[in-house]
Amino acid sequence: MWRTIRLQPALGRNSLCRMDLDGRWGGGKFGDGRRHGGALCDGMRAPSWDGPLLQFLRHHLIPLLLFVALSLVICGPVLSSPLILAIGHEGNDVWNHVWGYWWVSEELSSFRLPIRTDHLGWPYGGSLWFIDTLNAVLMLPVEVLAGPVAAYNAAFFFNFMLCGVGAYALTLHVTDSRVGATVAGVAYMVTPHLLGQAYNGISETCSAGWLPLALVAMRVTFAHPTPRNAVLAGALAGLNALASWYYGLFAGFFLIAMIGGAIYDRYRPPRLRVTRRKQRRVEVMPSVPWGLAMRTLAIGVGATALVVAGPFAAFLSTMGAEDAMVTRDPDFVWSTLIMHNMTDLVALVMPGKFYSPDLKAVFNEDLIVVVSLGHMLLWPALLGGLVVTDRNGRRWIGIALAFLALSLGPFLYVNGDYLLVLGGWMPLPFLAFFKAFPMFSRISHAYRFVQGATVALVVLLGWLVAEVERRRGWTVALLLGLILGTGRVLESFYATAAVFPLPTSRVEPHPVFSALDQGAVLDLPVGVPVLARSHYLAGQLAHGLPVVYALNDPTPPILYHNRYTAYLLEIERTTLSLLPAEMPWLDIELGRQHIVQEGLRWVVVHKSWYPEDRLRMTLQFLDLTATPMFDDTDLRVYRLDAAE
Repeated sequence: MWRTIRLQPALGRNSLCRMDLDGRWGGGKFGDGRRHGGALCDGMRAPSWDGPLLQFLRHHLIPLLLFVALSLVICGPVLSSPLILAIGHEGNDVWNHVWGYWWVSEELSSFRLPIRTDHLGWPYGGSLWFIDTLNAVLMLPVEVLAGPVAAYNAAFFFNFMLCGVGAYALTLHVTDSRVGATVAGVAYMVTPHLLGQAYNGISETCSAGWLPLALVAMRVTFAHPTPRNAVLAGALAGLNALASWYYGLFAGFFLIAMIGGAIYDRYRPPRLRVTRRKQRRVEVMPSVPWGLAMRTLAIGVGATALVVAGPFAAFLSTMGAEDAMVTRDPDFVWSTLIMHNMTDLVALVMPGKFYSPDLKAVFNEDLIVVVSLGHMLLWPALLGGLVVTDRNGRRWIGIALAFLALSLGPFLYVNGDYLLVLGGWMPLPFLAFFKAFPMFSRISHAYRFVQGATVALVVLLGWLVAEVERRRGWTVALLLGLILGTGRVLESFYATAAVFPLPTSRVEPHPVFSALDQGAVLDLPVGVPVLARSHYLAGQLAHGLPVVYALNDPTPPILYHNRYTAYLLEIERTTLSLLPAEMPWLDIELGRQHIVQEGLRWVVVHKSWYPEDRLRMTLQFLDLTATPMFDDTDLRVYRLDAAE
């Protein structure tokens, strides 16, 4: 007579092992189970990190090649000219992020930490943490060999591929189905939210592959609490946090869910049932001593702290510094959440180009907010959670719903307006976290929590395919996987709010910028949108000189305080079409001399950005007060100190 023991790893699938009444262990489904905590469990075994490379490739080469090919498809628009074409819309954050790759490389090559810059916000500079520092460091070889645009593109290619690998590894660990894991990897790679962030040129958000990899290592540590596994899990969790502070927070939520599930499983009463074969099935948890569990958890958290502590301290110091270039004041974050970044519940399921909010219509910004889940993911995933024969499927559904609730922000926003309940807006769980925890009061993009829900949903999608494979065989599962995977790709590309093919920005500095030497540079006009003005950073990639503008700074104060540059601002904003007959030339000349003494040397006029009458007046003024050094259809460059 056999007794079947069902072991329940937190957030994982069941693992069946058999033991006869004399205590002899029988082979499980895979026939190579290993003893753990007084029980033998095949499904609980840790991955073979030291397995031969050829054996690894033989088992996983096809999915890896598929992920590489799909990443090439996503990044296809820049493959013809990867050194000058950058992924993302030219009116968005592309230029800031490409500049960041260049700046991090410049600082590290000069043996300086990239936490303060004099390249922006001349003449003062400021404290700055580049939000995509991890990718900038990982892509340093590409930046050195091929430049910042190539490094930026390579980061997108690598991270989309890593998304596939991470989701594949996590789903394979949960389901033991390579077909299901492959479908999950494909589904995760084409997440509409990630495609939307690529459209925006926000490269760090696309570093979403570290999150499932960290979860795999954490699950292995729960099953086999050894110091080695704990260090690996902690290190991967740290890298995940460095890739995006949001994803570090998501991993923390997953960890809390795992701990909660493990505690529940440890103390819940065992359930018995009799099968048709008269086997008695007993559900138990591995008997891991609490002391060992706590020590292992401490080792893992310590490993994460070693990876994250330094960078996170630097990040906080730059955000809180008096000369911080980027800040997240709670009042600003609150107003942003309420007026700029609210998440419409309808946007989660609405097909087509439904944005939440429509920033182009409301604020005339080209950024898009994409939270679409996709029906080819949502409903098969929920079905996968329901058909699994144990409660772990329901746990993953619960986690997905929790992340979706947080993604909706502090108040419920439905079909273009806040929902009123008892005379006020309906509060959501995010509001409680925002009020209770300091880190949440710095989160201005609640909609990014949709990525945490997507991790859970793709696992459930893979689980559905795995259940079909178990019940109907590999051939039927493969057919279902092809249908679900292809449908998910087509829907994400063409039937959600994401844009495909991705747009590109041509980051090719004008040759004249390489001839500028010494001093600081003022690009004109000033009165353009902040994100659009980031185009000016392309010139700095060539000349490397300080520029007047800082990040998120509509008009640098120094331009108001100097009479010469203030007059340039007046020309941009005046309703006149000609320069006045009488002008305060003495004040203007004194202002010019003063700003030259401060270090401003070059003025670059971008002609196409001016209305015709403003361009004529600006050029007339500069011709009288500075020395033209270069002129073509695009630019006119002036040297201020040559007029003395």
